[in-house]
Amino acid sequence: MGRSPLASHVLCRDSGFEDFRERLNDLFYPADVTPLSGPETPGGELRGTRTEHITVGLMTFGQRTRVDPGRTPSHYHVNVVLRGAIEAATGRQEMVATAGDAMVFTPTQQHRLLSCEGGARHLGVKIDRSLVEGELQALLGRPLQAPLEFAFDFDLTSPHGRSWRNTLDLLLTESDSTDGLIGRPAVQPHFERLLVSGLLLAQQHNYTEALLSPRPPAYPRTVRKAVDLIEGRPETPFTVGDLAQAAGVSARRLQEGFREHLGVTPMTYLRNVRLDRAHADLRTGGIGVAQAAHQWGFSHLSRFSAAYRRRFGEAPSETLGTAGDAP
Repeated sequence: MGRSPLASHVLCRDSGFEDFRERLNDLFYPADVTPLSGPETPGGELRGTRTEHITVGLMTFGQRTRVDPGRTPSHYHVNVVLRGAIEAATGRQEMVATAGDAMVFTPTQQHRLLSCEGGARHLGVKIDRSLVEGELQALLGRPLQAPLEFAFDFDLTSPHGRSWRNTLDLLLTESDSTDGLIGRPAVQPHFERLLVSGLLLAQQHNYTEALLSPRPPAYPRTVRKAVDLIEGRPETPFTVGDLAQAAGVSARRLQEGFREHLGVTPMTYLRNVRLDRAHADLRTGGIGVAQAAHQWGFSHLSRFSAAYRRRFGEAPSETLGTAGDAP
């Protein structure tokens, strides 16, 4: 970009470390932001802005700094290094990123910026998990049957990587424009979805093969009948026999149809739909964990919690009320 990104959105500059830390946490969310050269040295400069589902911040570190937000179960993150070196980790993976490098952090993994050297600058992009996974479901034409997991190292020199970076630059340019279209409610969702769909197509993840392969034919009538029944009444204690009878086929044939077209068994599909409904209810904060489990057909709370953690990377209690968190 010709102009420095987010020039119209400076949140702090040449201030003390405490102010830098406070502003950074206000923009994203509470994190352990630690000065590695002493608390009396400068914190750096921070710029940032938000749309409904995306937060973008430009961080320039005044000294060597560690940033540890832990796991961020409600958001995906992309960091693009513009200057200097940043040592980062997600789960058990580590990398040292320099200018032009990027990395993607997944909600189910703990991620950390182990060391951002003094003078290092990077763009941090925080994206609501609901937007990313909703867009992936729309692209696939079916519900997700496992959590979306991105590869860590994001190659911005590839054709698709360059295209995604151009989309990010467009969002930044629009954010700096007083009369930019991104500020209009009718247009903003299109910018958000363009950035997210580009990320899903540009960066490797566990659904890449399914996303890029030719779309399979529509579900056969028998599978569609069972899916519609599950989606309509997931709290019902269906058995495979119940679903097979409703679909008009044998239980074995229904199992084969689900595996062929959805990659899971009918009962796994039912459990995932129940978990998704419970997750949506817990995010609003209007329902407790035990009530959500019982309401969506889980009779054993411990089994519900274990299955929930496997699907969403967090305990049910950690989800409570997160729909009201600042973006």
